[in-house]
Amino acid sequence: MRSAVVAWTTAPLHNAGMTAAALSRRCHGASLAAATSLLAAACGGSGGGGAPTTTVVNGSLRVPQTAAAALAPIPHRPDLLMRPAEVVAWIEPGVDAVQFAGPDYELVQSGGPVAVFRSIAASQRGSLHAGAALADSCELATCHAADAIAALPGVRCAQPNYLLQATRQPNDTHFGKQWHYPQINLPQAWDLTTGSANVVVAVLDTGIKAAHPDFDPARVVPGFDMISDPSVARDGNGRDGNPEDVGDLATPQGSSFHGTHVAGTIGARSDNGSGIAGVDWACKLMHVRVLGRGGGSISDIADGILFAARLTNGSGQLPTQRADVVNMSLGGPGLSSVLQQACDAASAAGVLLVAAAGNDNTNQPSSPAAFASVLSVGAVDLLGARAPYSNFHSSIDLWAPGGDMTQDRNGDQFPDGVLSCMADDQGGFFFSFENGTSMASPHVAGVAALVKAANPALTAAQIRAVLLGNTKAGVSLPNGGRVVDALAAVQAAGATAGGPLLVAAPGAVDFGATATSATVICENRGQGAAVTASVTPAPAAPWLSVQTTETAAGNGLTNDTVTLTVDRTGLPTGVYQTRVTLVANVGAASTQVAFDVRMQVGASAGATDEVFVLLVDPLTLETYFQASALPGTGYLWNFGSIAAGQYLLVAGTDRDNDDEIGDDGEWFGAWPDLDAPAPIDAVAGSALTGLQFGLQDLVVVPGSAGAGAGAGASARRTFRRLL
Repeated sequence: MRSAVVAWTTAPLHNAGMTAAALSRRCHGASLAAATSLLAAACGGSGGGGAPTTTVVNGSLRVPQTAAAALAPIPHRPDLLMRPAEVVAWIEPGVDAVQFAGPDYELVQSGGPVAVFRSIAASQRGSLHAGAALADSCELATCHAADAIAALPGVRCAQPNYLLQATRQPNDTHFGKQWHYPQINLPQAWDLTTGSANVVVAVLDTGIKAAHPDFDPARVVPGFDMISDPSVARDGNGRDGNPEDVGDLATPQGSSFHGTHVAGTIGARSDNGSGIAGVDWACKLMHVRVLGRGGGSISDIADGILFAARLTNGSGQLPTQRADVVNMSLGGPGLSSVLQQACDAASAAGVLLVAAAGNDNTNQPSSPAAFASVLSVGAVDLLGARAPYSNFHSSIDLWAPGGDMTQDRNGDQFPDGVLSCMADDQGGFFFSFENGTSMASPHVAGVAALVKAANPALTAAQIRAVLLGNTKAGVSLPNGGRVVDALAAVQAAGATAGGPLLVAAPGAVDFGATATSATVICENRGQGAAVTASVTPAPAAPWLSVQTTETAAGNGLTNDTVTLTVDRTGLPTGVYQTRVTLVANVGAASTQVAFDVRMQVGASAGATDEVFVLLVDPLTLETYFQASALPGTGYLWNFGSIAAGQYLLVAGTDRDNDDEIGDDGEWFGAWPDLDAPAPIDAVAGSALTGLQFGLQDLVVVPGSAGAGAGAGASARRTFRRLL
């Protein structure tokens, strides 16, 4: 993992203290037990003030089990179609590309940082596609020329000037970290539609940090703050027309800003050269604030649903235009009859309701996801399997990427969470990885908006039918579940492609430590006769064998099977990874699709970090007791004789030796869950044994410099360890 910082959830959430009257963000784990709960608990007497007793508190920790294998730079590919003898290079600032022209290289194009050179030697050779041998080919000579030019001082990088017909890839800085979009064939869908400004998506959540630089004010329609209790709203009043998120103080390290993350997935600025991409690039966002300090009440959430649907509600206010889609990354166990009435009314009014199924790793229903009028969304990991925290009740209609922060299966040095917009209580803006069904739900809401954009005449019921009828396979999902497929959905809505659109399923293969074979299905869902030209791992992977089989001879790329076989014989213990790229020729051009392959040999390298476990005062956050958890013991920890009272139980590493835990680049966690902490009650003479909770590798992706106050910062509350 990279040492840079964000909060994410490893453990399933718990239901202690949850009532139907206090729904909260259980669906991704963002703050059920908020700061008010902690402060109220502290009123009964906190730790540190009494005499030592025989009270015993012990348990164990779950630590991130990531075994990252970073992808090496992809080598040049002489088998790909390219402009004959041309090399494209990126020139450093202040360097004139003209100086590199001469008897070996002709300067074809320059201006700005991009320059194109023509290799004289390569131009004198024949092409592979005209029958030349590889060793004597123009293509191989062009690759060698690219290496030579890249080595020149003042050249940042260089490669052959390939001819590609790629799916639409936004130029957002961090798009490459958003693995969750290719998983649902979203880049291919963007070739057909990127959304419509006539579609409105309402986000019922904690509100919005509107100043985040990756939100476009022109794409926001007036919303509402539906929180009726000023102490919950924390903005000095009750219901009003300003849905700005002032923070819910939900976690030990500050506010969750959950709605900002969710809204970023649905509709962040896209293809604007910075930040991340949203699922829909054009839809309007309506923010309805229903969750605050301690969560949200059924009455506030129900009125928020009615408001978004432009139906009579307790605020007495109505939006100018109702929402087409409502995303609810919120919920709680059980079925609320009042909430069901609100959902049924909104659905009858023509609104498509989408909700997160919950993070309790249970088959129990939850509100509002389980209602028939709501599209319930479960979460899958990078491989398309059920995420370990996701609920799996039979009412789940669809699955979508929610991530698994305990893994890094694509070897990008970041946890496999969903990357989106984030803020902190000090006014900083950045991007964070999170996991949960709260992250899965906005993927479906965003795709629903794309479907509506592709065919504005579709009703909510018809959009629902399109989403459910055009899906892709997951990996052994409960109840025969299927994963949302953005490309299939917009095509079913009537959007058509003008060229090839290659897809691969699954989009990632993890052989683990024992599996030896797997298959990937590749197909062309667009136009044109795509003919497979090559299937190549890069970097080279001698341990991997690749065999392509056509479903029918001469029918081009149509559900062709790529069989992968691995051989661990003689390999040292470790993780091996490559990216397999299938290139297909379409006339004079080429297009491609890629998928990651990962294999483990032997046992995973064990963690070596010492973890400090602290009991802190829930009100002052002062540390009173400390224990250590070591890898050799399986991260067991034990407090012997402590003073009776109530404590917040937190744990983390101190890799930078600053005597603080919970800061950048560290593991950190809280019992029972970082995003839903609850105090423990240590009663004199009693024992609290077997307590277990997970640690998270805190990772934040900084914002763009100058993109707003604190754009590169992440200010998190830390905890002082005892020396």
